[in-house]
Amino acid sequence: MNSVSRRSFLKGFGGVAGSSWMAAHMPLLLSLGQAACSAKDAGAPFKTLSAHEANELSAIAAQIIPATDTPGAEEAGVIYFIDAALGDFMAGAAGFLRGGLQDLLAANGGKFASLSSDEQISALRKIEQEQFFSTMRFLTVVGMFCMPSRGGNRDHAGWNLIDFDHRHAWQAPFGYYDEREGNANE
Repeated sequence: MNSVSRRSFLKGFGGVAGSSWMAAHMPLLLSLGQAACSAKDAGAPFKTLSAHEANELSAIAAQIIPATDTPGAEEAGVIYFIDAALGDFMAGAAGFLRGGLQDLLAANGGKFASLSSDEQISALRKIEQEQFFSTMRFLTVVGMFCMPSRGGNRDHAGWNLIDFDHRHAWQAPFGYYDEREGNANE
């Protein structure tokens, strides 16, 4: 008999539940991003996070999507999206995220942002299987690739990273694949 462990079941269920949650809340994510973008562009203070928390969480996001020859999460303004999310649809997770941040700081001498890049990566590898890191990765990716008018993705940094061509409208023919190996309607 092939039994599934409780941990395996929860891990699998969590992925399905997370995907379902994200699909159901997509309009909220988009509208929240708009507010975050406005705050970022105006240089407004953070609404939910303290300056210290924002600095530390921004350093984590910068390691999740680092700047190389292209801008990373920090340059894209992801922390403004995270701040807005924790003040709105993820308000229930704000305490959890703060607790995870405090645990990370406690394990690293009360600091993270001021550690060297190698030390930051080492600290994150120790927690990469924990929910705190998964939540930060989720928020970072959403903030990096959302519409710039919705928050994060400053100057289309995320879209440029993946070569996404945003257009107001798309119309046929959509691309070269329409010409491949005959027409599917024939």
